[in-house]
Amino acid sequence: MIYLEYIERDRHITVEAFRYMGDQRQSWVDPDSDAMILQLGRTLRFGPMPSYLAFWKIDGLERLDAWEAYFGSPEWHDNARSQAMHRTIHIQRAGLYDELMEGPETGKGVYVVEFFDAGDDVTDADLAEAWAGRAHRHDAGTLNLVLRRVGVWGPDPAHIAVWTFPDYASMEALLRETVVGPGITIATGGIYRQLGEEIL
Repeated sequence: MIYLEYIERDRHITVEAFRYMGDQRQSWVDPDSDAMILQLGRTLRFGPMPSYLAFWKIDGLERLDAWEAYFGSPEWHDNARSQAMHRTIHIQRAGLYDELMEGPETGKGVYVVEFFDAGDDVTDADLAEAWAGRAHRHDAGTLNLVLRRVGVWGPDPAHIAVWTFPDYASMEALLRETVVGPGITIATGGIYRQLGEEIL
């Protein structure tokens, strides 16, 4: 399961402070239970707001019980960095997603995040097949994730695909394609860099 944070920067905070404090890999997490997959910032103003996305892999909803227990504990109140982080970054909302496909991790490149909708009759297998076909057609990039929203627990558009490309030129064919298959349509998209590398 993926817990996705939608984050915005308070413009009263310098971008340098935001990037430092927003790097949650340096934060309170339990590395044995929580995996930070990606921290992305919208670049060159392509894409919807909020401008930042943080993807966490969690074992299940029981992790949220553990997180709430931590945030109500003296340990959190004694963690100066965690306190400062929550005063520096504005997590506007969160979403829950099931992973339908997970490709290789990539450390460098330009990320394309597609936000898409699918009809109720579109199965997980249909989505996986459709995105496998897209990955074959657009092999200049790497398909990293295809996520289906859990129920209504996340913003619209409901579902997400994440790609990595070596540069902007190589993503053009993907950007021109908006219809994926029957009942599956790209609603909007964004172009991102890893946190700290984004162009504001």
